[in-house]
Amino acid sequence: MQKEYQLFRKPTFHTFFALILLFSLSGCTRQILLTSYYLIEYQPRTTNQNLILEKPLPYLVQVRNFKIPRSYDSIRIIARYSSHQINYYRYSLWAVRPQIAIADLMVQHINAYRIFKNCQREFLQERPQYEITGKILQIERYESDQYSAAHLKVQISLYDYETNEILVNHTFDREVPIPQEKMTIFAKAISDVISVETEIFLEQTIEFFIPPVEEED
Repeated sequence: MQKEYQLFRKPTFHTFFALILLFSLSGCTRQILLTSYYLIEYQPRTTNQNLILEKPLPYLVQVRNFKIPRSYDSIRIIARYSSHQINYYRYSLWAVRPQIAIADLMVQHINAYRIFKNCQREFLQERPQYEITGKILQIERYESDQYSAAHLKVQISLYDYETNEILVNHTFDREVPIPQEKMTIFAKAISDVISVETEIFLEQTIEFFIPPVEEED
């Protein structure tokens, strides 16, 4: 009976200490991987003289979410390795889906220059005269052993709200080389491209409403 009692004695302090030490050592061998979230974001600089108007254009303009293919409709950042191979970064994610982030930035950019009487993401009581939206055809990071780049292909369009007629259309396909393993620089490169191309689109939009005066010979 005494032997049986000894077999089922409670673990001693030394046993607990050994178990804790064992788990601690095993935990040290594991690499802790944290999920990082990245923003498509920039501050519009109101220094482009082509976008500065004496008075805002007297229109209500709504900016809708951009369309995006299913393969890109994700908060996971995409890595492209070849024409037919993509992958998704597991621990590098967009903080906001690109089709929403770009539309939000478009409104901020337009309102910073006061191009239109009113530009919003949504009108509840009034009906806009025009609508801006577009398609994100590709938003990805090129990856290879020797090369890494931010790649963005987008179409931006101004529509007549009533007729759905396209009045202004701007498509761009930009690739910006970046250092490898620098995801923050990738997000900034995408943001910078959107900033530059948005200004080009807005210049074309102003020219549509206010055609340049032709000089007489």
